[in-house]
Amino acid sequence: MSRPNPFLLIFVFAAFITLFGGVTWLVGGLYLDTHEGDSFHLLDVLTRMERGDVPHLDFLTPIGALAFWPITYFIAADFPAGQAIILAQFMVAAVLLPVAVYIACTRLPRGWAIYFGCLVLALPVALSYGTATAGVGVSMHYNRWAWSVAFLVLALVLIPARGRSFAGVDGILAGLLVSALVLLKITYFVVMGPVVMLALWAMHGPRGALAACASGALVFVTVALVQGFGFWAAYLSDLIHVAGNEIRPYVGLSFDKIIAGPSHIAGTLIGVIAMLCLRQSLGTFAGLAVLILVPGFLYITYQNFGNDPLWLAFLPVLLWALRPPQETVRVLGWDAARVMGVLSVAALAVIFPSLFNIATSPLAHASVDRARFMPLLPADAGHQDVFIRADRAYTTTAQIFRDDAPGPWARFRDAAGRQDTHEFQGVRFQNCEWMAGSRAIFEVLGADLETAGIAPGSYVFTADLLGAYWFFADVRPAPGSAPWYYGGLSGLDETDYVMIPKCGFVTHVRGVVLREMKASDYEFDLVRDNDLYALFRVTR
Repeated sequence: MSRPNPFLLIFVFAAFITLFGGVTWLVGGLYLDTHEGDSFHLLDVLTRMERGDVPHLDFLTPIGALAFWPITYFIAADFPAGQAIILAQFMVAAVLLPVAVYIACTRLPRGWAIYFGCLVLALPVALSYGTATAGVGVSMHYNRWAWSVAFLVLALVLIPARGRSFAGVDGILAGLLVSALVLLKITYFVVMGPVVMLALWAMHGPRGALAACASGALVFVTVALVQGFGFWAAYLSDLIHVAGNEIRPYVGLSFDKIIAGPSHIAGTLIGVIAMLCLRQSLGTFAGLAVLILVPGFLYITYQNFGNDPLWLAFLPVLLWALRPPQETVRVLGWDAARVMGVLSVAALAVIFPSLFNIATSPLAHASVDRARFMPLLPADAGHQDVFIRADRAYTTTAQIFRDDAPGPWARFRDAAGRQDTHEFQGVRFQNCEWMAGSRAIFEVLGADLETAGIAPGSYVFTADLLGAYWFFADVRPAPGSAPWYYGGLSGLDETDYVMIPKCGFVTHVRGVVLREMKASDYEFDLVRDNDLYALFRVTR
């Protein structure tokens, strides 16, 4: 295959973004049929930022601010949240397009250049995080964006240029892309940072590495000047806090299952054999980078919700671009070039269901039955162009442990290994966990808070995973509190009330919060106790 024409690639990629992403715009809103909790979390963050809060400085989150800045840019331009999210995805793809063209033109033959460009530009504008079952949604959008950036920087530093190379350009781009990973999700930076530096040194020597460090330092200083010099310290503090808590050590399968579980063993074997082939085909530093790469991919998969091994979609690009001439390199007695070709096909076969889900998500969004959807937020909260399915919003299904209460089932509690029933200040909280109906839950509890006799605009801390009740009641989130609970009592210093739901989104989280409250120096006075929640006034 011949070297691609850059003007042709610009046209193809621009047309691809326009068609692929444009389908989502034509519907006239953002229609989500999965992961409403994540959608509430995203809108919670965006609304706080719309009101002037800065991530890390004003509220706790381990997600980098770059996951939200493009969206808040369009919200500031008076677009409602649904349109702002779609436009932000377009913006990310548009910013990455010239980088994709540069890498594809300088490093890949025509066919793989088009595949690579479509892959890295589809991820930012898709409406699915992958897997074989996910529906239409924007949950974990930052993972998609980060995979796209990661694929670009890895192709840049691992695949040699097919002509003259530009150490300064490659280094600057690598530094900017790695900085984007820092500001999106730190897991990707921890894995990719050493790989990028080793590979840059192997390809361009100290000049490329220094250029990368310089552009990365420029991003660091620019962000500090714009957001304040405390931004980076606050970001680091949030990361340390989340890494040390028990709420979210992982979000799916355990790490050993990611490596050797039935659903992931095929991908692991493909990655290990590919690593051996690439290690034999590359020089010392680049080969060492590859040795780090596959375990790093597995760790990112472990950290991401859904445990989707999207790295398998990028692996064939590396394998075909770095194939040695046939019969020149052998791995385990086989011709490495032929093995790498077979591995490429196998990798695409394993990840195809996820890629199909991502590729068809705009069409799935365009074909929704809009009569079945309702706004995610109440009318007075604004942003009425984000919709969720009415049946999912109002299907109030809960999981209740029948062995919690005295009766015929209580004798099985110990054998089942049940956790103790939560209790706080004499109020008992049954082990009850919502399985669906998030909009109904926020609506009903929010309406009851309006009748609780608390002053309008009071700060309320929620002892649960999500606390977006302030969209549905005249209360405010506690200053410094996290839109998604990650452990600790951040925000309680300025809180007026703590609300403890009788049935929570995650029972274990409620138990952790109650344990933290019992160990704190605050005093809690019960002011309301009904079937929905217990409300305590906080005194210091």
